[in-house]
Amino acid sequence: MHANEVQHYASPILVKNRQFFATLTSERLIIEGGPSPREFKVSSILSAHPCKLETGEPGLKLIISTPEGQKEMIWGFPVDAKFKAGEQEAWADQIARAGGEKPFAEGKSEGAGPQNAPVPRRQTQERKPAVPEPEIPAIRIRPDFVSGESVAIETAGVRVKRTFYTIYLTNIRLILQNTAGKIGREFAIAELMDAASFETEAGEPAIALSVGSQTGAKQMVMSFPTESARVAWMQELKAKLPVRQTLISAAPEPMVVTCTGLFSPDAGERVALSTGGVRIKRNYVTLHLTNTRLVIEGKSSILGEFALNTLARAIRLAGEVGEPGIALQIVGREGEKELHLLFSGMPDRELWIQKLSEIIPEEDQSVYAPESAQYTVTTVSPPSQRNSQDMYCPACGARNHVDDEVCALCGSLLHPGLMSAESSRSPARREKRTKAERSAGREKPAKRDRREKPEKMPYNGGVIGFLTRPSDAYSYYMRERPRDALGMFLLSGALWAVLTVLMITYVAPIVLRISVTDYPIFSALQTDLMLLVLFILVLYVIWLIAVLIQALVTGITARVCEPEVRFSEITAIVMRSTLSYAVIGWIPILGQFAASIWSAAVTWKGLAAGQNMRAGQAAVSAFLGMILVYVLMFAVGSI
Repeated sequence: MHANEVQHYASPILVKNRQFFATLTSERLIIEGGPSPREFKVSSILSAHPCKLETGEPGLKLIISTPEGQKEMIWGFPVDAKFKAGEQEAWADQIARAGGEKPFAEGKSEGAGPQNAPVPRRQTQERKPAVPEPEIPAIRIRPDFVSGESVAIETAGVRVKRTFYTIYLTNIRLILQNTAGKIGREFAIAELMDAASFETEAGEPAIALSVGSQTGAKQMVMSFPTESARVAWMQELKAKLPVRQTLISAAPEPMVVTCTGLFSPDAGERVALSTGGVRIKRNYVTLHLTNTRLVIEGKSSILGEFALNTLARAIRLAGEVGEPGIALQIVGREGEKELHLLFSGMPDRELWIQKLSEIIPEEDQSVYAPESAQYTVTTVSPPSQRNSQDMYCPACGARNHVDDEVCALCGSLLHPGLMSAESSRSPARREKRTKAERSAGREKPAKRDRREKPEKMPYNGGVIGFLTRPSDAYSYYMRERPRDALGMFLLSGALWAVLTVLMITYVAPIVLRISVTDYPIFSALQTDLMLLVLFILVLYVIWLIAVLIQALVTGITARVCEPEVRFSEITAIVMRSTLSYAVIGWIPILGQFAASIWSAAVTWKGLAAGQNMRAGQAAVSAFLGMILVYVLMFAVGSI
């Protein structure tokens, strides 16, 4: 939540038998837990009525105003039956209190009054009400500008994801300054590729800005407090971004594209491009572009087809959570209409933009241009790394001069290898070596050129990666839930319990030269199979309890350090880290300690990579859980 936003109520809910987590603030209703979080302004909630579900349990019926019209949402509550009525009443009261004294739209409920009573229509098309500036803490400290740098435009209260910034556009760079007065991010003008204006699902004026980096093009969505601020920024971006080469060069058209779905090209029709997994509103379709038409193929039928001469304009845009998309304007008999296409990745979007730019007449294109002025903002590839005067920060990717020692953006060391080599050699030792060389009359031999390290192979999702490359593995399996890691977790514990009991029963007496007759427990385990199996099960249960306690403590500590982390995902990380017990944990005494430390270190890397925690916070959370488990084990053993 941003400044001056107050949380009213939060609890888990059920929508269509799926569990989500709803949070009501003074400004928004946030629903989390699905593929992407949804947000609704409090002013868009028209009504909230208690109702009964089909099962007879208490529920809540919400009517919400969206750009597509009024929508109805039915909530249930995944709590004990005796608390469900309380949850229903609490949510209805809190929504009414957050909405204030305003006319709510009445749904079709019993006793709601006469059916022919006029309902005031919301005037969304004729006139947009003035939106007040959000109350954002004023930033009294401006960033330090370099010599010759001038500010073209600056705007406060711009939201990027859930953080508010004051943004500056100068003749050199784009600066994002947070509410604490510190520079959060900055980008050189040469790294800004293109910009597109659009409105979010909540109706906020926004700009999707594409930025080039070492890893490719990335998109940043900036939501502005007013429409006039968005228009002014688009005009300045038009003036600052020159006409450049396109990011993706025109590729030769394939001779034949095989279509395996419902669509089949006509005789003489050639398919130029086919892409699946494209989202239009809430439907996933497959797009086909031929030399005569654009075809939209659904799961069970052809949803639409348009002749190429009806395609008027193609504009890059960003979806609700920043998905790369295209706004395709189509001219038909009924007039102009706009089709929003959201792609799964940036390369697919750029390939379609390239193909459509070849088809749509050049005089009809107005890419990224407001209606008041026609201009074109195209893309540019990221700056080349071959410039011997520049180098990129290994931590954040910002461009710096090759002679700089620390990054100007994040403060990280730019030459960590050289710094460690210089610090490891003491001044006295360097002086002594210089005198010895000088007395011997020898010159210091030139350093041999260091061989470049081979490029690291990309992680392919292997299980061993959780031990050897935990950061890559947890980045690959990001946002896992406990059920995803349950199989490997149970198998690791079973292998550890079986191998540990076999080592204690058969190997330990031989290695330690223990007489079986002196210790009846060994002879009982070797002769009684049922006792051996029971010992394995007891050890397995103790291991499960210890790991779950460690996951609980790690999750609680991580939530204290970083409230944005998810407890279920942390549990999955700890469960994945127990693979070390199956590798070395069955070695008596030493193996057990080594496996637990190894598991805590892997959890540390997993929290930093999968939950975006700081290294210190992740280390404290991971090792505190392991330490507490050992304290409990020693306490129980001493009783």
